[in-house]
Amino acid sequence: MTARLLLVTSPLLSGPDVLAVQKRLAALGFDPGPLDGRYGPATERAVRAFQHAAGVPADGVVGPQTRAALAKAKPAPHPEPDPLGRRALAEARRWLGTREDPPGSNRTRFGQWFGLDGVPWCNIFVSYCFAVGAGYTLASGYHGAGCTARGCSYVPTTEAWLRAAGFWRGRTPPSAGDIAIYNWDGGPPDHIGIVEAVDGAGFTAIEGNTAVGNDSNGGEVMRRRRTLADVDGFGRVSP
Repeated sequence: MTARLLLVTSPLLSGPDVLAVQKRLAALGFDPGPLDGRYGPATERAVRAFQHAAGVPADGVVGPQTRAALAKAKPAPHPEPDPLGRRALAEARRWLGTREDPPGSNRTRFGQWFGLDGVPWCNIFVSYCFAVGAGYTLASGYHGAGCTARGCSYVPTTEAWLRAAGFWRGRTPPSAGDIAIYNWDGGPPDHIGIVEAVDGAGFTAIEGNTAVGNDSNGGEVMRRRRTLADVDGFGRVSP
């Protein structure tokens, strides 16, 4: 059976063949937008970028030539993780299993350190790990909600800062030590963690204020298994 051409139409084409192309693009380092099986403008832009890199006509249409190029393309090797991220990750590992005290209170040693205890603390935990483990203050000098001299407590601000600082890598395969910005519902980003390890199907991250069954306010430092579909993208902090 001949595979259908994939291109932007109205209504949008959708299906498992579109999802397969999106996943392949993401694995190769081209951000197709949400991995939702719908061939929209973001996926078309990723296809054009891939076509240009692969030396095939950059028309945004997935036909036989582009499918063949996608099949034989090899992902670029992951760059060495930034030392800052590695040091922050090492600090994060120290606190695996740490819980709020008392349960459900949002009270932690990380909030005490930040100077703002008893509030949601996933971003405070990441700020702590970079400050204490890597000697680096997240969003230093950036004027946004949640910014203090200790780092940042508000995930949307951290994402905005990563973009403004040139540290944003988008939804591409990450490296250990990268900052993962999660978005569960398509609105503002609502959770954050530090990537620990990457494999072909996704990645693991160490996150504060999480739990199985409560991704964004679970009260514990945990190692969680995630996929690219869970994130807005990744940031890689450098000096």
